[in-house]
Amino acid sequence: MAIKGFGINADASRLDGDLDLLRRDLRFFEEVGFEYVEIPVHGVDAIRNGQLVTRRVQEVNQLLKRFPFCYTVHAPNPLNLMNLEELNMHKKMLLSSIQFAYAIGSETLVYHCGRYVAEEEFLLPNQPRAITYEMMDTLKQVELEILQELADYAAGLGINICIENARPYLDGSPYCYGEFLDQLVEQVKRINKSNVGINLDLGHAYLASQFYCFDFVDAIESVGPLVRHMHVHDNFGKLNSSFEREQPEMVAAGRGDCHMPIGWGYIPFKKAIAALRNYSGVFMLELRPRYMQYCDEALAQAKELALQAGWIEYPIEDRIKV
Repeated sequence: MAIKGFGINADASRLDGDLDLLRRDLRFFEEVGFEYVEIPVHGVDAIRNGQLVTRRVQEVNQLLKRFPFCYTVHAPNPLNLMNLEELNMHKKMLLSSIQFAYAIGSETLVYHCGRYVAEEEFLLPNQPRAITYEMMDTLKQVELEILQELADYAAGLGINICIENARPYLDGSPYCYGEFLDQLVEQVKRINKSNVGINLDLGHAYLASQFYCFDFVDAIESVGPLVRHMHVHDNFGKLNSSFEREQPEMVAAGRGDCHMPIGWGYIPFKKAIAALRNYSGVFMLELRPRYMQYCDEALAQAKELALQAGWIEYPIEDRIKV
């Protein structure tokens, strides 16, 4: 069994629409030795108000073709097919993300699973967040029908839609079905499209396992057959409040979705990777920009884990101890 290769994310907040910065980052990633780069469609300013910006897509594509990478695509983080107030706009955003992925030659589009309560609502005081099981079922059905429709369109372009599991919020209860891997599996099975699978974010899964007290490795093993893509990053398994989630000082307290290199936190990666017995996608590191200086180390750690799992083979002299 062999995986497709090793990748790194181009961070949307770091890029902030700056293609010159993307060019410099791509050159750096090439020097490190990555084979894949995940492009955030929102980070390169290719979608505005749900619509694809054709001129911008052409500019991005011209830049990406200068490098030897294969590319995956991350849809905009606010994209939420459970947002009934702006559902048409969110549907257009997903459609535009699929078209962007096709334009740059990507076979993989990552989509954050639908949220009953949008993240931005956690920032607003006195917002009603109670949601009934009946409402949850209705919202999941809305998402399911849109994904079934657009999955057929994506399949015609050779694109897989990979639904990403979510991390919990301390002030949500819960805010998203994707916090629970078994519910994510159920939704993907109900969608029942061959090009719709799971993007397994190991950092999010570990935070959820610690918060909801389920077995992390068992949960990983249970989703394995549906995993088409993965995001790999480390944390300490301690949540922070939503309004603090982007503050780097929280790392000093070991809290939050840290997106640190492998081995910096508490995630048992050897066991988790071993549980994904038949994975054949990309080993995609998803690190915060502050850790770019450690990309060499992070890639070596990723290769060592993949070697131990039997996903790759490479000369013994290149091995390091994780």
